[in-house]
Amino acid sequence: MTSTPPPPSYEELAALVVELRALVAAQAATIVRLEAKVAEQAEEIAVLKRRLAADSHNSSRPPSSDGLAKKPAPKSLRKRTGRKPGRAKGDPGGRLEQVAEPDVILDHRPGTCGGCGGSLGGVESRGYRVRQVFDLPVVVPEVTEHRLHEVACAGCGHRTGAPAPAGVFSAAVYGPGVRAAIAYLSAYQHLPAKRLAEAMECLFGLPISTATVINVLAGAHDLLEPFEEQVIEHLRAAPLAHADESGVRVAGRLHWLHVMCTHLVTFYGIHAKRGRKAMDDLGILPAFHGTLVTDALASYTIYGDDHALCGAHALRELVAVTEDDRHDTSWAQAMIDVLIEAKDAIADAVRAGESRLTPDVLDGFQDRYRQAALCGIAAHPYAGSGPKSKARALAMRLRDKSAEYTRYMSDFTVPFDNNQAERDLRMIKIQQKISGSWRTPTGARRFARIRSYISTVRKHGHNPLTALRDLFAGRPWMLPATT
Repeated sequence: MTSTPPPPSYEELAALVVELRALVAAQAATIVRLEAKVAEQAEEIAVLKRRLAADSHNSSRPPSSDGLAKKPAPKSLRKRTGRKPGRAKGDPGGRLEQVAEPDVILDHRPGTCGGCGGSLGGVESRGYRVRQVFDLPVVVPEVTEHRLHEVACAGCGHRTGAPAPAGVFSAAVYGPGVRAAIAYLSAYQHLPAKRLAEAMECLFGLPISTATVINVLAGAHDLLEPFEEQVIEHLRAAPLAHADESGVRVAGRLHWLHVMCTHLVTFYGIHAKRGRKAMDDLGILPAFHGTLVTDALASYTIYGDDHALCGAHALRELVAVTEDDRHDTSWAQAMIDVLIEAKDAIADAVRAGESRLTPDVLDGFQDRYRQAALCGIAAHPYAGSGPKSKARALAMRLRDKSAEYTRYMSDFTVPFDNNQAERDLRMIKIQQKISGSWRTPTGARRFARIRSYISTVRKHGHNPLTALRDLFAGRPWMLPATT
């Protein structure tokens, strides 16, 4: 018979209990640690998902960064107005229309009868239908020869030569029209020097070297110095102006393209810095005393007597909040509603010939704005350690900068957004997509000044190519005295 092992003693049982309790405590600590790690990783995953979901409709990223596979469906924050799609009533549209006086007229007569087949030669026309073809003629350069004659004086025999006209400084030169086309294709159509030279030869039969392109741009930059000084003085005295900046590559390094503009003028400046150093060096903002419309970059806050912040930027950030289902987002939608409704109410008031909202309507919008901001702060509490969430930071900024975000509600001269500056910057970014960067700071500054001229000319309704031709002909377009 096998013997039964003796039962464990009290001391052995007590030791086993202690061992099991230690194991359970270690496992509990491990579970707590793993749960904290899972929560931390879940938060990181959520942050990364939100970052991946950021595009042009819910952040300040440009539409070009969305990519072909991630083009968001159009999502307007406006409510339906009931208007039918298509051009507005009274808009002439852009269709091709016949002209009253064509350059060439060609008569076409039928040779035989379409009924019996008889000859129609010499038969009088009973009327005609008109079809017009709009086409481009073959463009060839027009060469003008200047013969500088020498004449001997009958009295002393001294031979005097005729001086060459302005701009005719060598045996063969390109005229104002050619130089204008080079500057236009470079600074406005963003063609790199090599492709520009190819385009000039294909379009006009002109052999252009890349060195010629660079020399033309350098000449335009020098000729435009008085114009740029005039633009700077205009912006310093403007009652309201827009400002923005965007990163660009110059000589392989990050630089910043700064823009300050109104609906009538545009100034571009290239600088290695983004903030106050650049703004002071460019020399406009330190002397500006009007209302400055910007995004939320803090460097702008010391310039100007009043400030207005871009509502479009705020809307994109609010849209991002509404797409985060981890928190109550009703405050963000409420803020979107009040910003858009106030904007539409102002548009209706302007169309009705009014200069301000009625006090009760204005107070209602401002009260709803403040309530939404306070609800946003309450919806995203802060424990006092670590960084604040983006949603809370946005709600606090909307509360603290309420005067700047709602200035458009009380002053109709202040726009809702900073789109004027963003539009003036947007096309410049094409330069980065085509050429990648400017090779030298000098080339970037030349581009900026020529582009300022073209942008300002277009805002006044003039043809930029004509304005560039006038520039190279020695009569640059300048701002009207009444601007």
